[in-house]
Amino acid sequence: MNELRALAEFVQCRDLADAPPDRFERVKLHIVDTIGARLAGSRTDEGMAVGRVVASSRDDLVSAVIEGCAQARCTEIDDIHLASCTTPGSVVVSTALALAREEAQGLRTMRDFAAAALAGYEALVRLGEAIDGPVVLHQRVWPTYFAAAFGSAATACRAFGLSVDQTAGALATALAFCSGTAVPAARPSSSRWITLGVAAANGVQAAKSAREGLTSTGRPVVARPRRLTFGLGTRYLFDDVGVKPYPIARQALAAVEAARQIVDSERVEPVAIDEIVVSLPEGQRAIVDRPALPSSRFESIVSVQYQIALALLAPDRLTDVRRTPPFVDARLRRLMSRVRVRRAPELDRHYPRAWPARVDLRAHGRRHRRIVMHPRGDSRNPFEWNDEAQKFCQLAGPILGVTAAEEFISNMRAARPDTASRLLAEAR
Repeated sequence: MNELRALAEFVQCRDLADAPPDRFERVKLHIVDTIGARLAGSRTDEGMAVGRVVASSRDDLVSAVIEGCAQARCTEIDDIHLASCTTPGSVVVSTALALAREEAQGLRTMRDFAAAALAGYEALVRLGEAIDGPVVLHQRVWPTYFAAAFGSAATACRAFGLSVDQTAGALATALAFCSGTAVPAARPSSSRWITLGVAAANGVQAAKSAREGLTSTGRPVVARPRRLTFGLGTRYLFDDVGVKPYPIARQALAAVEAARQIVDSERVEPVAIDEIVVSLPEGQRAIVDRPALPSSRFESIVSVQYQIALALLAPDRLTDVRRTPPFVDARLRRLMSRVRVRRAPELDRHYPRAWPARVDLRAHGRRHRRIVMHPRGDSRNPFEWNDEAQKFCQLAGPILGVTAAEEFISNMRAARPDTASRLLAEAR
Protein backbone atom coordinates (compact mmCIF):
# COMPACT_ATOMS: atom_id res chain seq x y z
CA MET A 1 0.00 0.00 0.00
CA ASN A 2 1.20 3.50 -0.78
CA GLU A 3 2.65 5.10 2.36
CA LEU A 4 0.55 8.24 2.00
CA ARG A 5 -2.64 6.21 1.63
CA ALA A 6 -1.79 4.27 4.80
CA LEU A 7 -1.08 7.49 6.67
CA ALA A 8 -4.31 9.02 5.40
CA GLU A 9 -6.30 6.04 6.67
CA PHE A 10 -4.62 6.42 10.03
CA VAL A 11 -5.31 10.18 10.18
CA GLN A 12 -9.03 9.58 9.63
CA CYS A 13 -9.42 6.39 11.67
CA ARG A 14 -11.89 6.26 14.56
CA ASP A 15 -9.31 4.90 16.97
CA LEU A 16 -7.66 8.32 17.24
CA ALA A 17 -10.77 9.63 18.97
CA ASP A 18 -10.65 6.79 21.49
CA ALA A 19 -7.17 7.26 22.92
CA PRO A 20 -6.64 5.37 26.20
CA PRO A 21 -6.80 7.58 29.29
CA ASP A 22 -3.04 7.75 29.84
CA ARG A 23 -2.37 8.89 26.26
CA PHE A 24 -5.23 11.39 26.40
CA GLU A 25 -3.67 12.86 29.56
CA ARG A 26 -0.28 13.10 27.86
CA VAL A 27 -1.81 14.90 24.88
CA LYS A 28 -3.43 17.41 27.22
CA LEU A 29 -0.10 17.95 28.99
CA HIS A 30 1.65 18.61 25.68
CA ILE A 31 -1.09 21.04 24.68
CA VAL A 32 -0.50 22.98 27.90
CA ASP A 33 3.27 22.80 27.38
CA THR A 34 2.98 24.31 23.91
CA ILE A 35 0.58 27.03 25.03
CA GLY A 36 3.04 27.98 27.77
CA ALA A 37 5.88 28.12 25.26
CA ARG A 38 3.80 30.21 22.88
CA LEU A 39 2.84 32.72 25.59
CA ALA A 40 6.46 33.06 26.71
CA GLY A 41 7.62 33.32 23.11
CA SER A 42 5.22 36.19 22.46
CA ARG A 43 7.37 38.32 24.80
CA THR A 44 10.68 37.64 23.06
CA ASP A 45 11.99 40.13 20.51
CA GLU A 46 11.51 37.60 17.72
CA GLY A 47 8.02 36.68 18.89
CA MET A 48 6.89 40.30 19.02
CA ALA A 49 8.33 40.90 15.55
CA VAL A 50 6.39 37.93 14.19
CA GLY A 51 3.23 39.37 15.72
CA ARG A 52 3.79 42.65 13.91
CA VAL A 53 4.42 40.86 10.61
CA VAL A 54 1.18 38.87 10.67
CA ALA A 55 -0.93 41.72 12.02
CA SER A 56 -1.47 43.06 8.50
CA SER A 57 -2.55 39.70 7.06
CA ARG A 58 -6.09 39.35 5.76
CA ASP A 59 -6.22 35.62 6.52
CA ASP A 60 -6.81 35.14 10.23
CA LEU A 61 -6.21 31.38 10.10
CA VAL A 62 -2.87 31.66 8.32
CA SER A 63 -1.79 34.45 10.66
CA ALA A 64 -2.73 32.42 13.73
CA VAL A 65 -0.80 29.37 12.53
CA ILE A 66 2.31 31.37 11.67
CA GLU A 67 2.26 33.39 14.87
CA GLY A 68 1.56 30.49 17.22
CA CYS A 69 4.11 28.18 15.65
CA ALA A 70 6.89 30.77 15.45
CA GLN A 71 6.38 32.06 18.97
CA ALA A 72 6.29 28.59 20.53
CA ARG A 73 9.36 27.32 18.66
CA CYS A 74 11.60 30.36 19.18
CA THR A 75 11.67 29.70 22.93
CA GLU A 76 13.57 26.39 22.72
CA ILE A 77 11.34 25.25 25.59
CA ASP A 78 8.82 23.31 23.48
CA ASP A 79 8.56 19.52 23.27
CA ILE A 80 10.89 17.25 21.30
CA HIS A 81 11.13 13.75 19.80
CA LEU A 82 14.73 12.56 19.93
CA ALA A 83 14.91 9.80 17.30
CA SER A 84 13.50 12.10 14.61
CA CYS A 85 15.15 15.25 16.00
CA THR A 86 11.86 17.11 15.56
CA THR A 87 9.95 19.50 17.81
CA PRO A 88 6.38 18.63 16.82
CA GLY A 89 4.24 20.43 19.39
CA SER A 90 5.11 23.92 18.17
CA VAL A 91 3.73 22.98 14.74
CA VAL A 92 0.92 20.56 15.53
CA VAL A 93 -0.62 22.11 18.64
CA SER A 94 -0.32 25.62 17.24
CA THR A 95 -2.09 24.50 14.06
CA ALA A 96 -4.87 22.80 16.00
CA LEU A 97 -5.33 25.85 18.24
CA ALA A 98 -5.63 28.11 15.20
CA LEU A 99 -8.17 25.76 13.62
CA ALA A 100 -10.16 25.60 16.87
CA ARG A 101 -10.25 29.38 16.93
CA GLU A 102 -11.82 29.23 13.48
CA GLU A 103 -14.35 26.78 14.94
CA ALA A 104 -13.42 23.89 12.66
CA GLN A 105 -16.26 21.38 12.79
CA GLY A 106 -13.96 18.52 13.72
CA LEU A 107 -12.56 20.19 16.85
CA ARG A 108 -15.59 20.71 19.06
CA THR A 109 -14.48 18.59 22.01
CA MET A 110 -11.21 17.79 23.73
CA ARG A 111 -11.51 14.30 22.24
CA ASP A 112 -11.60 15.83 18.76
CA PHE A 113 -8.69 18.13 19.53
CA ALA A 114 -6.57 15.30 20.91
CA ALA A 115 -7.31 13.16 17.84
CA ALA A 116 -6.23 15.93 15.46
CA ALA A 117 -3.10 16.53 17.52
CA LEU A 118 -2.19 12.83 17.53
CA ALA A 119 -2.64 12.69 13.74
CA GLY A 120 -0.26 15.62 13.35
CA TYR A 121 2.30 14.35 15.85
CA GLU A 122 2.51 10.94 14.18
CA ALA A 123 2.78 12.35 10.65
CA LEU A 124 5.45 14.92 11.53
CA VAL A 125 7.56 12.64 13.70
CA ARG A 126 7.39 9.75 11.25
CA LEU A 127 8.56 11.95 8.39
CA GLY A 128 11.38 13.19 10.62
CA GLU A 129 12.47 9.60 11.23
CA ALA A 130 12.10 8.75 7.54
CA ILE A 131 14.61 11.46 6.58
CA ASP A 132 16.92 10.34 9.41
CA GLY A 133 16.55 13.66 11.23
CA PRO A 134 19.53 13.36 13.64
CA VAL A 135 21.84 12.71 10.66
CA VAL A 136 20.56 15.34 8.25
CA LEU A 137 20.64 17.95 11.03
CA HIS A 138 24.41 17.98 10.58
CA GLN A 139 23.93 18.53 6.85
CA ARG A 140 22.18 21.85 7.54
CA VAL A 141 18.71 20.35 7.17
CA TRP A 142 16.25 21.34 9.89
CA PRO A 143 14.08 18.23 10.40
CA THR A 144 11.17 20.09 12.00
CA TYR A 145 11.09 22.60 9.17
CA PHE A 146 11.24 19.80 6.60
CA ALA A 147 8.27 17.98 8.15
CA ALA A 148 6.19 20.97 9.31
CA ALA A 149 3.78 21.20 6.37
CA PHE A 150 3.26 17.44 6.48
CA GLY A 151 2.37 17.48 10.18
CA SER A 152 0.10 20.50 9.98
CA ALA A 153 -1.65 19.06 6.91
CA ALA A 154 -2.45 15.87 8.83
CA THR A 155 -3.79 17.93 11.73
CA ALA A 156 -5.95 20.07 9.44
CA CYS A 157 -7.25 17.09 7.44
CA ARG A 158 -8.49 15.50 10.66
CA ALA A 159 -9.99 18.79 11.85
CA PHE A 160 -11.80 19.29 8.53
CA GLY A 161 -13.05 15.69 8.49
CA LEU A 162 -11.76 15.04 4.99
CA SER A 163 -12.05 11.70 3.24
CA VAL A 164 -9.13 9.29 3.08
CA ASP A 165 -8.58 10.15 -0.61
CA GLN A 166 -8.61 13.88 0.12
CA THR A 167 -6.22 13.39 3.04
CA ALA A 168 -3.76 11.37 0.95
CA GLY A 169 -3.89 14.08 -1.71
CA ALA A 170 -3.32 16.81 0.87
CA LEU A 171 -0.32 14.96 2.35
CA ALA A 172 1.14 14.62 -1.14
CA THR A 173 0.66 18.35 -1.69
CA ALA A 174 2.30 19.08 1.67
CA LEU A 175 5.35 17.10 0.60
CA ALA A 176 5.80 19.56 -2.25
CA PHE A 177 6.25 22.29 0.36
CA CYS A 178 8.97 20.39 2.23
CA SER A 179 12.24 22.26 2.37
CA GLY A 180 15.03 21.32 4.69
CA THR A 181 17.26 24.34 4.21
CA ALA A 182 17.08 26.29 7.45
CA VAL A 183 17.69 29.95 8.12
CA PRO A 184 20.55 30.25 10.67
CA ALA A 185 19.28 30.88 14.20
CA ALA A 186 22.32 32.54 15.76
CA ARG A 187 21.54 36.01 14.42
CA PRO A 188 19.98 38.28 17.08
CA SER A 189 16.92 38.79 14.85
CA SER A 190 16.69 35.62 12.77
CA SER A 191 13.78 34.91 10.43
CA ARG A 192 14.16 31.19 11.20
CA TRP A 193 11.04 31.01 13.32
CA ILE A 194 8.70 32.72 10.91
CA THR A 195 9.82 30.37 8.12
CA LEU A 196 8.66 27.47 10.29
CA GLY A 197 5.33 29.17 10.84
CA VAL A 198 4.89 29.67 7.11
CA ALA A 199 5.72 26.00 6.52
CA ALA A 200 3.00 25.01 9.00
CA ALA A 201 0.54 27.36 7.30
CA ASN A 202 1.37 25.69 3.98
CA GLY A 203 0.19 22.39 5.42
CA VAL A 204 -3.16 23.92 6.33
CA GLN A 205 -3.42 25.32 2.81
CA ALA A 206 -2.78 21.83 1.44
CA ALA A 207 -5.71 20.52 3.48
CA LYS A 208 -7.95 23.39 2.42
CA SER A 209 -7.01 22.76 -1.21
CA ALA A 210 -7.89 19.07 -0.89
CA ARG A 211 -11.24 20.04 0.56
CA GLU A 212 -11.87 21.96 -2.67
CA GLY A 213 -10.78 19.04 -4.83
CA LEU A 214 -7.17 20.14 -5.47
CA THR A 215 -4.90 17.23 -4.59
CA SER A 216 -1.63 15.62 -5.61
CA THR A 217 -0.18 12.13 -5.90
CA GLY A 218 3.17 10.52 -5.41
CA ARG A 219 5.27 8.72 -2.85
CA PRO A 220 7.73 10.30 -0.42
CA VAL A 221 11.34 10.19 -1.55
CA VAL A 222 13.04 9.67 1.80
CA ALA A 223 16.00 7.75 3.18
CA ARG A 224 13.95 5.35 5.31
CA PRO A 225 10.45 5.07 3.80
CA ARG A 226 9.40 2.18 6.05
CA ARG A 227 9.58 4.53 9.03
CA LEU A 228 6.51 6.33 7.72
CA THR A 229 4.22 3.39 8.40
CA PHE A 230 6.13 0.96 10.64
CA GLY A 231 3.82 0.03 13.53
CA LEU A 232 1.32 2.66 12.42
CA GLY A 233 -1.79 2.52 14.58
CA THR A 234 -0.25 0.15 17.12
CA ARG A 235 2.91 2.00 18.17
CA TYR A 236 2.46 5.70 18.72
CA LEU A 237 5.66 7.69 18.32
CA PHE A 238 3.91 10.47 20.21
CA ASP A 239 4.55 8.39 23.33
CA ASP A 240 8.29 9.06 22.84
CA VAL A 241 7.94 12.86 22.80
CA GLY A 242 9.47 14.58 25.82
CA VAL A 243 9.40 18.10 27.19
CA LYS A 244 12.08 20.51 28.36
CA PRO A 245 12.14 21.98 31.88
CA TYR A 246 13.69 25.26 30.69
CA PRO A 247 15.03 26.82 27.45
CA ILE A 248 17.91 24.66 26.31
CA ALA A 249 19.22 22.76 23.31
CA ARG A 250 18.05 19.26 24.22
CA GLN A 251 21.50 17.92 23.31
CA ALA A 252 22.83 19.70 26.42
CA LEU A 253 20.12 18.87 28.94
CA ALA A 254 21.55 15.62 30.32
CA ALA A 255 24.92 17.30 30.93
CA VAL A 256 23.38 20.24 32.76
CA GLU A 257 21.32 17.93 34.95
CA ALA A 258 24.33 15.70 35.68
CA ALA A 259 26.35 18.71 36.83
CA ARG A 260 23.49 19.91 39.02
CA GLN A 261 23.10 16.47 40.58
CA ILE A 262 26.79 16.34 41.52
CA VAL A 263 26.76 19.81 43.04
CA ASP A 264 23.58 19.12 45.00
CA SER A 265 24.43 15.63 46.23
CA GLU A 266 28.07 16.37 47.06
CA ARG A 267 27.38 19.90 48.35
CA VAL A 268 30.00 21.42 46.11
CA GLU A 269 30.29 25.20 46.08
CA PRO A 270 30.34 26.29 42.41
CA VAL A 271 33.17 28.76 43.09
CA ALA A 272 35.31 25.84 44.27
CA ILE A 273 35.01 23.90 41.01
CA ASP A 274 38.36 23.44 39.29
CA GLU A 275 37.19 21.54 36.21
CA ILE A 276 34.10 20.09 34.58
CA VAL A 277 34.51 17.61 31.73
CA VAL A 278 31.38 16.94 29.71
CA SER A 279 31.39 13.77 27.60
CA LEU A 280 28.74 13.49 24.88
CA PRO A 281 27.88 11.41 21.82
CA GLU A 282 29.33 13.14 18.79
CA GLY A 283 25.90 14.01 17.41
CA GLN A 284 25.23 16.04 20.54
CA ARG A 285 28.71 17.47 21.02
CA ALA A 286 28.79 18.99 17.55
CA ILE A 287 25.70 21.05 18.36
CA VAL A 288 26.37 22.32 21.90
CA ASP A 289 30.15 22.56 22.30
CA ARG A 290 30.32 26.38 22.21
CA PRO A 291 32.92 27.72 24.65
CA ALA A 292 32.67 31.39 23.61
CA LEU A 293 30.58 33.78 25.67
CA PRO A 294 27.13 34.04 24.07
CA SER A 295 26.28 37.27 22.32
CA SER A 296 22.61 36.47 21.70
CA ARG A 297 19.67 34.72 23.33
CA PHE A 298 19.93 31.73 21.02
CA GLU A 299 23.68 31.31 21.60
CA SER A 300 23.07 31.23 25.36
CA ILE A 301 20.47 28.48 24.92
CA VAL A 302 22.66 26.28 22.71
CA SER A 303 25.99 26.44 24.59
CA VAL A 304 26.41 23.62 27.10
CA GLN A 305 29.26 25.53 28.75
CA TYR A 306 27.03 28.55 29.36
CA GLN A 307 24.03 26.51 30.46
CA ILE A 308 26.04 24.57 33.04
CA ALA A 309 27.54 27.75 34.45
CA LEU A 310 24.12 29.41 34.56
CA ALA A 311 22.50 26.37 36.20
CA LEU A 312 25.13 26.23 38.95
CA LEU A 313 25.50 29.97 39.62
CA ALA A 314 22.13 31.51 38.79
CA PRO A 315 19.56 28.69 38.48
CA ASP A 316 16.61 31.08 38.73
CA ARG A 317 17.68 32.53 35.38
CA LEU A 318 17.38 29.17 33.60
CA THR A 319 13.68 29.73 32.94
CA ASP A 320 14.23 33.21 31.48
CA VAL A 321 13.08 32.77 27.89
CA ARG A 322 13.98 36.30 26.76
CA ARG A 323 17.66 36.31 27.85
CA THR A 324 18.27 39.58 26.04
CA PRO A 325 21.10 40.24 26.65
CA PRO A 326 22.35 36.94 28.13
CA PHE A 327 23.29 37.11 31.79
CA VAL A 328 27.08 37.27 32.25
CA ASP A 329 29.22 38.19 35.23
CA ALA A 330 32.79 37.47 36.35
CA ARG A 331 31.87 34.26 38.17
CA LEU A 332 30.03 32.90 35.14
CA ARG A 333 32.93 33.74 32.83
CA ARG A 334 35.31 31.91 35.14
CA LEU A 335 33.16 28.81 35.48
CA MET A 336 32.50 28.64 31.74
CA SER A 337 36.24 28.61 31.15
CA ARG A 338 36.52 25.54 33.35
CA VAL A 339 34.02 23.48 31.35
CA ARG A 340 35.55 21.25 28.68
CA VAL A 341 33.57 19.15 26.23
CA ARG A 342 34.74 15.94 24.61
CA ARG A 343 33.34 13.16 22.52
CA ALA A 344 32.37 9.96 24.32
CA PRO A 345 32.47 7.10 21.77
CA GLU A 346 31.12 4.73 24.43
CA LEU A 347 27.90 6.79 24.56
CA ASP A 348 27.46 6.96 20.79
CA ARG A 349 25.60 3.64 20.77
CA HIS A 350 22.71 5.17 22.71
CA TYR A 351 22.24 8.06 20.28
CA PRO A 352 19.75 9.10 18.90
CA ARG A 353 17.21 7.01 20.85
CA ALA A 354 18.65 8.61 23.96
CA TRP A 355 20.72 11.81 24.31
CA PRO A 356 22.92 11.03 27.33
CA ALA A 357 25.87 12.73 29.02
CA ARG A 358 28.65 11.93 31.44
CA VAL A 359 30.01 14.70 33.62
CA ASP A 360 33.27 14.54 35.59
CA LEU A 361 33.65 17.35 38.11
CA ARG A 362 36.76 18.17 40.15
CA ALA A 363 36.62 20.34 43.28
CA HIS A 364 38.50 20.46 46.60
CA GLY A 365 40.91 17.83 45.26
CA ARG A 366 38.09 15.32 44.77
CA ARG A 367 36.58 13.95 41.57
CA HIS A 368 32.92 13.17 41.05
CA ARG A 369 31.20 11.49 38.12
CA ARG A 370 27.57 11.30 37.08
CA ILE A 371 25.95 9.77 33.99
CA VAL A 372 22.46 10.88 33.01
CA MET A 373 20.65 8.94 30.32
CA HIS A 374 17.13 10.31 30.64
CA PRO A 375 16.90 13.74 32.28
CA ARG A 376 13.65 14.98 33.78
CA GLY A 377 11.18 15.67 31.00
CA ASP A 378 12.42 12.84 28.78
CA SER A 379 9.67 10.45 27.70
CA ARG A 380 11.33 7.79 29.89
CA ASN A 381 11.48 10.18 32.85
CA PRO A 382 8.39 12.22 32.06
CA PHE A 383 6.87 15.33 33.49
CA GLU A 384 3.71 14.78 35.50
CA TRP A 385 0.96 17.34 35.89
CA ASN A 386 2.58 18.98 38.93
CA ASP A 387 5.82 19.46 36.97
CA GLU A 388 3.97 20.93 34.01
CA ALA A 389 1.87 23.16 36.26
CA GLN A 390 5.00 24.66 37.77
CA LYS A 391 6.54 25.22 34.33
CA PHE A 392 3.36 26.71 32.89
CA CYS A 393 2.92 29.11 35.79
CA GLN A 394 6.54 30.26 35.47
CA LEU A 395 6.05 30.96 31.77
CA ALA A 396 2.45 32.14 31.66
CA GLY A 397 2.00 33.64 35.11
CA PRO A 398 3.64 36.98 34.22
CA ILE A 399 1.37 37.24 31.16
CA LEU A 400 -1.97 35.80 32.26
CA GLY A 401 -1.57 36.43 35.96
CA VAL A 402 -0.72 33.66 38.40
CA THR A 403 -4.35 33.04 39.39
CA ALA A 404 -5.51 32.72 35.79
CA ALA A 405 -2.57 30.44 34.92
CA GLU A 406 -3.33 28.17 37.88
CA GLU A 407 -7.02 28.08 36.98
CA PHE A 408 -6.24 27.13 33.38
CA ILE A 409 -4.01 24.28 34.53
CA SER A 410 -6.68 23.07 36.93
CA ASN A 411 -9.33 23.12 34.20
CA MET A 412 -7.09 21.27 31.75
CA ARG A 413 -6.25 18.58 34.29
CA ALA A 414 -9.94 18.06 34.93
CA ALA A 415 -10.95 18.13 31.24
CA ARG A 416 -12.55 14.93 29.97
CA PRO A 417 -12.82 13.80 26.33
CA ASP A 418 -16.30 15.30 25.99
CA THR A 419 -15.25 18.69 27.41
CA ALA A 420 -15.81 21.49 24.91
CA SER A 421 -12.56 22.53 23.24
CA ARG A 422 -13.40 26.20 23.80
CA LEU A 423 -11.63 25.67 27.13
CA LEU A 424 -8.41 26.18 25.16
CA ALA A 425 -9.45 29.75 24.31
CA GLU A 426 -8.77 30.75 27.91
CA ALA A 427 -5.00 30.79 27.37
CA ARG A 428 -4.80 32.06 23.80
